[in-house]
Amino acid sequence: MFHRHGKKTTHAKPLKDLTAFLTPEQLLGDSKRQDLLQKIKVSCAFEPVRFDTLCASLLNNLVNHCQSLPDTFNSYYAHSCGLLDHALNRTEAALHLFRQFIVQDGDELTEEQQLWLYALFSAGLLQGIGKLQIDYRVVLFDMNGQLLKQWNPLLGSLVAVGSYYQHEFQSEHDDALRRRLNLLLARLLMPASGFTWIASNPQVLSIWLALLNEDWQSAGTLGALLVRADAIAIQRYFNELLVGASAGRGGRLNRITTFVDTTPVSIADKERLTGVEFIQWLAKALAAGHIMINKAPLFMVPGGMLMSVEMFKLFVREHPEFKNWQAVQQGFLSLGMHQTGADGSVTSRFEQANTHQMLDGVVFADYATALPDEMHLHNLNTGKVTSISAVDLVHMAQVNSNFIRQQAGASPGPLAHLMPSGQWQAVDVNSSTLQPGNTRGV
Repeated sequence: MFHRHGKKTTHAKPLKDLTAFLTPEQLLGDSKRQDLLQKIKVSCAFEPVRFDTLCASLLNNLVNHCQSLPDTFNSYYAHSCGLLDHALNRTEAALHLFRQFIVQDGDELTEEQQLWLYALFSAGLLQGIGKLQIDYRVVLFDMNGQLLKQWNPLLGSLVAVGSYYQHEFQSEHDDALRRRLNLLLARLLMPASGFTWIASNPQVLSIWLALLNEDWQSAGTLGALLVRADAIAIQRYFNELLVGASAGRGGRLNRITTFVDTTPVSIADKERLTGVEFIQWLAKALAAGHIMINKAPLFMVPGGMLMSVEMFKLFVREHPEFKNWQAVQQGFLSLGMHQTGADGSVTSRFEQANTHQMLDGVVFADYATALPDEMHLHNLNTGKVTSISAVDLVHMAQVNSNFIRQQAGASPGPLAHLMPSGQWQAVDVNSSTLQPGNTRGV
């Protein structure tokens, strides 16, 4: 009948189940990350003080925001520190491409060229950073494992409060929202002097914002470089994945230190390895000229590269150890690098603008991952076949106009009321509420 009133007790999480915060020096001390950092420094060619002020400070801010978080749940860079490893590999590749494609006269960069390079460096590190706000749920704990609060990336770094954290991936993804959040988080993480430098040149600022917004067409040449660099970063991960898996299966390749524990232990792991092998095969087939762009079964379309089922059948014919083309397609889809329709369908339909021929298949959204350095392109208008680099193809694809997507009849959602709880509720289409000229309650 009587109850003792007192403080509520909470059960602490065992520290072994949590991830401890680490300093940037600890996380960047890994030998592979140090190697990437050294290559980045060489490509930047900044004076040491300038590099520390503009580049190292941004990198430290990024580390304090992402810590050991993986980049994806079960696709590429899905290991601890995957988000950081992906950013470093992408940035190193982007700067190398900048030197290869942009700088024509010697190794010395002018002040103006250095500014453009810094814009690419910072955009490379921060690409997709908005995912921290919507793709993860991160909870903070104190040094005793007591729950503190859920982390909000827009309000401060991950290490600002607490000593440990725990994360989980959210099931819903909103790419449009992520692109808008990229801009907010990038401004938060940029060192003041770095942002001031970029903002001092309106043209550089415009391109930098387009890069962060993943508006590759508006970003022009640098947009094509960053797309290609991201693809190279993912290709590196896939290469190490296959090497490690081969060694794990007792292949002749020696086991090496890779980003991940690569021995498949589940059907899902084997599916993803099948998808990776398919992508690697496609890249080799394009490099050898056995398959070319814009000739069946592979076409550039708005949003990526359209692959008909014949593409997966070709792979199975060359690799009979795989049971059927459906399994190979499922392996590719398991990587999450395809385009999905509003209705959840993975199959898209397009009409060729000139011939009105209808084509359908899976759209490879991250198609640059399957591109070799050079490949053949079939001109749909003239029939001429030319050689084209991966960077040029990515740049050209931004203005592709050979195909028209056949829409599935999507319609805008209904108007909605804002309820007292702060939630939106759809309006009854038969109701006169919210109709122009009507008064509520009449």
